[in-house]
Amino acid sequence: MDQDKSAADHWQFSLAVYTRDGVAEHCLTLQHTLGLDVNVLLLMLWAARRWGNAPTAEQIADADSEICAWRREIVIPLRQLRTRLKSGPAPAPDAMTDVLRQDIKRLELDAERMQQEVLAQWVKEQTQAIPGAAHGGTVQQMMVMSQVRDDAWSDPATQKNASAPQRSSVALADTAENARQLAVLEQTAVRVVAHYEAQYDGPAYGQAAIVEGGAAGLAADEHTADPWVALQHAHQVVLAAVAVFASA
Repeated sequence: MDQDKSAADHWQFSLAVYTRDGVAEHCLTLQHTLGLDVNVLLLMLWAARRWGNAPTAEQIADADSEICAWRREIVIPLRQLRTRLKSGPAPAPDAMTDVLRQDIKRLELDAERMQQEVLAQWVKEQTQAIPGAAHGGTVQQMMVMSQVRDDAWSDPATQKNASAPQRSSVALADTAENARQLAVLEQTAVRVVAHYEAQYDGPAYGQAAIVEGGAAGLAADEHTADPWVALQHAHQVVLAAVAVFASA
């Protein structure tokens, strides 16, 4: 990807990934169970594609620190207010308060876009700071998750039944360089998940899940029972990102 290209395409990339079938559910599960900032995950995948290497754990932490106050004080309160209006207090929910809820939803989206602009500027500064250098180190080998999946693709029945994003990932893995790029995206997702798992605060995020509703609560229980679940959800986001990159 052209390093001089305007960073404006980061938002279109994020929207394209998030709106693919099933991706929103995977992202919301990560948000509810880990407090994972979906904007950070999407922007790190975008950055990894620009750089050709996965961001380091330190870079991910630095990027997150750029927007954590905005997320905590602006984005999350807007999200909680919007969610609360789905059920009350009176006169909510009704037609009148639904208009208010939609207005808040637009403000929440605007706030998230501002957050992404900050992250995109961070990516630009990182890119300029080390021109021509590898960011995040060279990927020495495919991630185990990628290898297991690639083994599965050798089965014609698996390919026949694969979804569109999954078929795109098969096409991406046709060459050594594309396979390496896929591994970079997988490694990026693993590091983002690890960053938020290290900060995981059960009671705080559990409360957020309760506010969002029953599905989120079930997701939290799911994560507690199986720590690999978060990586599985992140993996699905990677597959969607691969499909978006392949269609660009």
